[in-house]
Amino acid sequence: MGKKRNAKKATNRNAGPVKLLPQIRGQLTAIVDDVFKRCTKVPPAVAPSAAQEWAEYLEIYELIEKIQDLEKGMCGTRHVRYPAPDVYSDRSSGTLYVLAEGEKNNGPLIERDPILQHMGNVALALHVLGEFVNPQSSWQPYLRILPSTYSTTLYFTPQQLQSLKGSPVLEEAVKQFRNIARQYSYFYRILQSSPEAKSWPIRDYFTFKAYRWAVSTVMTRQNRVPVKESSGQMALIPAWDMTNHEQGIYSTDYDNEENCSVCLAQRDFKAGEQFSIHYSQRPNTELFLHNGFVYRDNKNDSLAIKLGVSKDDPLHDEKVALLSSLGLPSAGSFMLIPGQHPVSPGLLAFIRVFSSLDKWKDDGEKAKGLLHEDCDVGTTVQDKTWSFLNIRVALLIRSYPTTLEEDEAALPTLSGVDSLIRSQVICEKIILRDAALYLTSHISK
Repeated sequence: MGKKRNAKKATNRNAGPVKLLPQIRGQLTAIVDDVFKRCTKVPPAVAPSAAQEWAEYLEIYELIEKIQDLEKGMCGTRHVRYPAPDVYSDRSSGTLYVLAEGEKNNGPLIERDPILQHMGNVALALHVLGEFVNPQSSWQPYLRILPSTYSTTLYFTPQQLQSLKGSPVLEEAVKQFRNIARQYSYFYRILQSSPEAKSWPIRDYFTFKAYRWAVSTVMTRQNRVPVKESSGQMALIPAWDMTNHEQGIYSTDYDNEENCSVCLAQRDFKAGEQFSIHYSQRPNTELFLHNGFVYRDNKNDSLAIKLGVSKDDPLHDEKVALLSSLGLPSAGSFMLIPGQHPVSPGLLAFIRVFSSLDKWKDDGEKAKGLLHEDCDVGTTVQDKTWSFLNIRVALLIRSYPTTLEEDEAALPTLSGVDSLIRSQVICEKIILRDAALYLTSHISK
C-alpha cells in the first residue's frame, strides 16, 4: 500500500521561527532581485529546449543556494518546547479560524495583491507562515509538530533531479522550483519595500527556507472547505491531514448544518489497524510532485505524451477546429493509462486527426466516434495511428538511462529520496511497457 510517509515523516520537528539579521539584507536583496528577473523574463518566441531550461534551473538553484547561505546567519527568538501529545483535542473542526486570523495579520497584502486574490494555496501558505512566527498563535502546538522538511521535489538537489532523466515529471519539477523561487522573490521584494509591511509579522522571518516549508506544508495537506458566497477556501485540517492515502473511494464531506468537515470510513477498519482515506483520483505524477510519495498500484495513474499540431501544417486550422469540436486542445499532454486499453480516448482521437483529417472534417457527428477505440476509421488510418504511437512509446522508453528490470533490482537497496524517485520511474516504465505490448499486438494484426 502506498503511503505518504516520505512526505510527512521528518527527522526533526520545527524548533521555532528564525529572524533575518539586518546586516545581510542589502546583499540578500540584490540576489533576490536577480532571481526575480530570471524567473519573470519574457519567454522567447521559440520555446526553449530541455537543455536550456535545465541550464536556467541550475542558475536559479545556485542563486537560491547563495540566498540560503546568507539566511543561515540568523538567530532564534525564543526557546521552544515540544507540545503535549493531545494537541488535537477539540480543534479539528475549527480550522477555518486559521484563515481568519491570518487575514487579520496580512489583510492589506491579500486585498491588493493579484496573486493572493487568485491563488488560495499561496494565500494559505502565507497565513501558515504568519501563524508559525506568531508565538501567541493558538495554532503553535499543531504547527510545531509538522515536519521541518518534506520529500517534495522542492527539496531535491540538481543531482537528485537528474535521476529523473527521461521522465516527464522532470520538466514539471523544474517548473515548480522556478515558480516557487519566483513567488519567494516577488513577496520578499514587497515585504522589504512596502511601508505597510513593517507591521506584518512575517516580514522579518521571510526566508526562502521558511516560504518553501510553508508552501510544502500547504501543498501536502490542503483541503477545500465551503465558504459562503464562494466556491470554497483552502484550509488545513489538523489530525485529518496526518491520514495516509489508500486506493479506494472518496469518503470526505462537509456538514453545512454542523459547519464542520466529516471523514467517513471508506472500508471496514479493524481495531489497531491504520486508518486511511482516499485523497482523490490523482496520477502518481501529481502525488510525487505535490505530496512527496508514489502509490505503486495506482489505478488512476497516467503518463503524459506531449503532442501538438504544427503551425506550419497546411491543414492546421481544420485540424484545430476538429479537435476543438471533440473538446481537445491543439497542443498539450495526452495520456497513456494503466489497464487493458492503455491509450486514452483523447490521445487516440488526437493521433487519428493528426494522421488523417479528410474523413471527418465535414462530418461532426461521425468525428465524435474518434474518441472510441472501436470506431471504424479504416485500415490505413488505424495502421498509421498504432505505428505512430508505437514509435513514440519506444522513443520514450529509450530516453531513460536505465531499464525497468534494472530499476526493480535496485529499488530494495535504496532509501529516502532515491527510493522515491526510482519508484516513480518504475511506475512510468510499467505504463510504457504495457503500452508497447498493446501497440505491438495491434500492429501485427
